[in-house]
Amino acid sequence: MTGDDAANLAVATRLYEAAGRGDWEAAERELHDALEIHEAATMPYAGIYRGRDALRRLSAIVHGYWPGTRVDRLGMAAGAGRVVVFFRMVIAAPEGEISHEIVEVNEFRDGKVAVIKPFYWDTGAMAALAKKLGEQH
Repeated sequence: MTGDDAANLAVATRLYEAAGRGDWEAAERELHDALEIHEAATMPYAGIYRGRDALRRLSAIVHGYWPGTRVDRLGMAAGAGRVVVFFRMVIAAPEGEISHEIVEVNEFRDGKVAVIKPFYWDTGAMAALAKKLGEQH
């Protein structure tokens, strides 16, 4: 791991620890002013979210689709100027908890997270579940 990779890993660690405890002020200190979060086209909240507060806004949207959801950070890895974060999303569904794995790729600019690209294990299953949960409310 290069010095840049170690620095990026430290930034991402601070970001995800702060976001995990809901400390958005601290989280946003680790985000670039021109942050972009790219959500998959098949997700119910598809699109590109922009701005330093994009993670805060998107988090509220995601948790609106998945009430009672828990997101566990499983690990992180740095290399090639990026940090990859591994998550397990546990969704409270009527038939019981559903576990889904997510990987987020973080790209950096000026020592801050500038791009976040989430990759869901099965976006089709997530979209179908969101539709099903939406119909029950």
